[in-house]
Amino acid sequence: MATIGSLNASDSIRVGCLGSVAWVRVGVSANHEQAACIKQFLAGRFDRGWRRFVIDLEGCRGIDSTFIGMLSRLALRIAATGEEGGVEIINPSVRNASSIQKLGMDEFLHLDLDGSRWRRERALVDENLDKPACSGPLDQVEHAQFVLAAHEALIAANGENQSRFRDVVDFLKQELETHAPHR
Repeated sequence: MATIGSLNASDSIRVGCLGSVAWVRVGVSANHEQAACIKQFLAGRFDRGWRRFVIDLEGCRGIDSTFIGMLSRLALRIAATGEEGGVEIINPSVRNASSIQKLGMDEFLHLDLDGSRWRRERALVDENLDKPACSGPLDQVEHAQFVLAAHEALIAANGENQSRFRDVVDFLKQELETHAPHR
């Protein structure tokens, strides 16, 4: 079982593919710190033609808006292709499912609340997952751009999120302006 950084085997993020399905298993908090590295894996698979993604949140202690926004952005990209596919969330805790539903993203992120999806594949995937290849931590500007894009995706997907994240988006835009090269 491979892990990211100094995380131990019980606290891991692992990725892999089973046929035409890309998998991510998150055994730590799903937040902005892990999202950037996972996004590299997901974007790479998307760019290579994958359109079916399973995110396994078994053991995930919590999920933040940046992580939800990253997944929503992927789901919207898949929908825009017109191809069959999507992003499925399996094994979400009640709290994590509630966080996704509260933002209205359960329309884009298909939640398996009863544990009926992918049962047979779960064991096969478990044997074949590895740690995601990361290019290292994002610098301050890259991190702000990433978090901004995730929150803009949440707003684009559900207009009700505008009031929830207006201040976050405004703050990040101001921060990026201060780091923009002046002409």
